[in-house]
Formats: sequence, structure tokens, C-alpha cells
Amino acid sequence: MGLSNFTPTDIGGGSNSGSGGPSIPLSSLLNPTLTGGSDINDMLINYNETYKSATPALFRDEIVTQTMSIISSSRKPNALLVGPAGVGKTAIVEEIARRIANKEASVPPQLANTTIYELPIATLVAGAGVVGDLENRITEIIKFAQDANNDALLFIDEIHLIADSNNTTYAKIAQILKPAMARGYIRVIAATTMGEAKKLDDDPAFKRRFSSVIVDELTREQTRQILDIVLPGMLGHYQNKVTVAPDVLDEIVMTADRLMSTGHRPDTAITLLDRALSHSVISHHAAIQEALASGNTTSAQMLQQITHIPLTAKRLNTIAMLLVTGQSQPPHLDVTALQAELSRLRGQEEVLPRIVDALRRRELNIFPSTRPTSWLFAGASGVGKSETATIISSMVTGQKPIILNMAEYHDSASINRIIGSPTGYVGSDSAKERPFDTLASNPYRVIVLDEFEKADMSVQRLFLSALDTGEIQMANGPAVDLSRCIVIATTNAGRQKLSGSQMGFGDHKHSMSKQSLTKELQKSFDAELLGRFDDLIAFMPLGADDYAQILRDEYDRQVKRICTERPDLNFDAIDDDTIARLVDETWLVDQGARPAIRAIRALIEDMLLAQAANS
Repeated sequence: MGLSNFTPTDIGGGSNSGSGGPSIPLSSLLNPTLTGGSDINDMLINYNETYKSATPALFRDEIVTQTMSIISSSRKPNALLVGPAGVGKTAIVEEIARRIANKEASVPPQLANTTIYELPIATLVAGAGVVGDLENRITEIIKFAQDANNDALLFIDEIHLIADSNNTTYAKIAQILKPAMARGYIRVIAATTMGEAKKLDDDPAFKRRFSSVIVDELTREQTRQILDIVLPGMLGHYQNKVTVAPDVLDEIVMTADRLMSTGHRPDTAITLLDRALSHSVISHHAAIQEALASGNTTSAQMLQQITHIPLTAKRLNTIAMLLVTGQSQPPHLDVTALQAELSRLRGQEEVLPRIVDALRRRELNIFPSTRPTSWLFAGASGVGKSETATIISSMVTGQKPIILNMAEYHDSASINRIIGSPTGYVGSDSAKERPFDTLASNPYRVIVLDEFEKADMSVQRLFLSALDTGEIQMANGPAVDLSRCIVIATTNAGRQKLSGSQMGFGDHKHSMSKQSLTKELQKSFDAELLGRFDDLIAFMPLGADDYAQILRDEYDRQVKRICTERPDLNFDAIDDDTIARLVDETWLVDQGARPAIRAIRALIEDMLLAQAANS
């Protein structure tokens, strides 16, 4: 469906899908029957008749002219429209058909009597089960298209489907069309996306038959004008029960750009407008039914008297969030609970308030961004970096984090485990789940890139781009949206410098400035990569007093757990002398809290063994 050619009956479908549309009888044919019981009427859709009365497309004169010049040429009269999904490639073809049908002056003489027919690939293949059926169908269509009396031009949407060498059925179509196109017997307009266009590289001879036309997305201003055109048809579909102020239309364009980052103008804005109108009508109807069900006839009558439901910016934002996240919504941030959980971490009193403050600011969402919230946690092993990330994930998203051990991505080939393998490479068609596959249905996640310094440079650059754009482009398929994620990279880089901040025995330590930390981390990371993180946070080494408190906390925690499982066991409170001894024996500045956990485990086991020996 052309975005500027909206009619109420087009909601929920349209020719942009490339999978069908209203079937218009071909009056010039005597219903020739194809093998398999189908006829050409079932195969082709007459665009001239379908879009003769359509509203002219806006802002596409240059591309329309370029396309008409290709299909009017004496050699290779085949145009390939290439552009992201939703930018209006099909609308270009519809506009050319409309101009031809209305004999407009812009149409060159070579196209004056041309009729454009869409050839839906799925329809062509459907029912061709007997050997030879598909080949015969294509042959008959070619005969029809090359008949001078018909002056036909074929439009094939999603042309990459028949250029895919891995699909032998669809590849047959290309092999039969190719000679006819090479000899100039038929003319074709094809359409595909930027990513899918790469599949045509598998058949260079087929690709050479086309001249490419790049279709860019419209600007915000152009998209806004498109909304003015499609709005009356949409309002009519909803019996004109909704009113939309001009400023709300402005907001639709901005909101679609901000939240529907994986789509493209004008399709995202049009989709958002349509869904918002539908949601307004359905919500109003539901409110009436709820009032009647509860016996509140007064409220029901008042609601029924509302003949024009205003589309508000609040409702618009709600709908936009549902479109991009489904039913998944981030839990409300409980700052008090978060602070309580983080307080369990010892020795990071300067760090944790910065993190809480950043999360509170994120919760405000007054400066929306397509970039994910991102931090780089630097410090020695065992100082609480991973534990902090886990607590944030639990308190902010209610889920465990997605953890990538970056030591497993130490070579350039390992990037394929994240984005998949390119077409033609081993594993390109693998159904194996990638780390971020679940983000499509649940976009509010914490991603932990553990030991980030160990990742190959290509992997680091992948995340550099992701932190900048909010997307990771997959090798085959749409980009993964990270814009609503929190990305936390951890690193042991700079631990020597940070450990040097520990001065002697006790807690006489000083924090490291961001400038000093950045300078130290540049020994392991590109400055450009470091600049993509919202903040670089230094986790300081644990002092002796911090370590002693961790020993006490771990002892109490383990004793409580064991006594719950084994009520028959008894433990005394740990005394100061024991703590002091364990500090002397196990505390190492550069190893964090991990030795404390091992020390307490050994202490409890020793206590139990002694009890058993005495009994």
C-alpha cells in the first residue's frame, strides 16, 4: 500500500507486504489456464487499475523520474528499488502506475500504454506442487509480458527471495526470468531492502540485469505532511470518533523516531498514528462496558455522550512503548530497596551513590535517547563489580543479567557468535540462539560484558558502534535494539594503578579521578571506545577493615543458611581474634573478597569437623 494512498479498507494489509492485494481481472486476457489449475488472473495484480484513483505520492518525483527512465530504456529496462523497509519503495511503483493510468504529461511515450502488474512470489509458488508446474507458470507469465498487445511490466517485491541460491524452488524463478530479461523480452521493477540486496550477489548474472535506484527514508518534515494526507482516511475508518490536534501529529513523528528506532519514516509514524487511533477507540469502548458491568449507568451515559475522543500525547507514548516492547515494561525503580541491596557491598562507599544517582536520572526519562545506558566498571578481581551489576539487574529489571564472558570472544571469528555468520558461510542458516535474541520480546535487560579487555578488537568495535547507535546489526536479519538496555562492561585493566591507591594497613585509601582512570584505561582500550561509555567507574581495592567486615558478613550469612537447612547444628558468634587472624592470613589487596569467602568456608568446615571429633 502506498503510504500516501491510504484508504480505510487498507488497514492491516497493503502492497508493502509484497504478498498480495486486491486481484483485478485482466480484461485484455481471455483467462488462459496455467498448469496446476490456476490462470493469470490469479497470478497478477493490475496496478494501473488499482491505483488509478489514488492520491499522488509526495516527495518522490526525482525517484519516480529516475525509475521511469530505466524502464523506458532500450537496454536493461529493469529497475531495482533498494531501501530500508517502510520507506515507500512499493509506493514508487504505485505512483508510476497511477501516472500511466491517468496519462499524465510526465510519462514518457515509451510507457504511455504500459500496464504494471505485480507478481507476488508467494502466490506464484503456491499450489505448484507437481514437477514442472512452477516452470510452466513462469513461462506463461513471460509469454504474456512479452506480448506486444499487452505491453506489460512486472513488479516483483522482495526480489531477494528468488535470488537466494539456498532456496532451490525460488531460485528456479530467477533462472527462467534471467534469459528473458537479458534479451529484453520483459521489463521488471524489483524491490528489496539494503540488507537483503546482498543475496543478489549470489547470482551476479541476475543482478547485472538491473539498474539500482536508492530509496531513502523521508525527512521528519515530509513525514509530517504525509500524516496530514493519511489522517482523514484513518479517521473515517474509526467513524470519526477521534480528534487529533496538529501538535499531536508533530509528536507522532518525534515519538516514532525516538522509540521505534528499528523502523523507518514514514512507515513508523503512520503505524503509530493508526495504532493510537485504534487504541483510543477500543479503550473508550472498554470503559463504557466496564461502567455498565459495574452498574454505574451514569458514568456509562457520560462516556457514551463523548462523540470525539481526543488523542493525547500520554496515550500516544503508551502505544509507542507497546509497539516496541510488547507488554514488557520496566519495573518502577525502588531507590530505597536498591540502596539497601547495594549497601551489602563493602569498600565502595564513594562508587555506589554515583550509580544510584545515574539510575534515578535514567528513571526520569526526560531526555530520551536511542543509546543504552552504559558504564565501564574497572578494578581488581573480587571488589564487587559483577555483584553490583547483578544487583542492578535484579532491582531495575527484575531479572538476571545477560552475561557474556568476553574471554570467549578473543579472536575475530568469535564475533559471529554474536551477530551470526554472513550468508554463504558455515553457520549462516543456524537456528542457534544468539546472546541478544530475547531482547526483541524483552528489551529491558542488563547486559554484562565481563572482562571486556579480553575481547578481540573487532568485538570491542562492535560494541563501540552499539553504544553509539543503540543497535547491533545482525549478519542475516534485522538489527538488535539495545536502546532500553543497561550495558555494564567490567575490566581488570588498571588494577595495578588502583591497587596503588591502597595505602598500608586499614582503610587509608583515596579514590582515583576520572581523568586518571581514563588515562590508565587507554593502555588497554581505544580512547574512542572509552568515550562511548556514560561513565567510567573505579572500584577501589578493599582495605583491611572492609575485608574484616566481609568476613563477618559471610560468616553470618553462611551460618544462617546452614542452620535453616540443618537445625541440629550449632554455631557460636565469630570473635574479633578469629577475624583478625583470618585477615592476617588471607587478605591480599589485589584479590578482593574472594579469599574471604574461601576462608569462611574452611573455618566453618573446621568447626564442624572439630565438633564431630569431640562427640
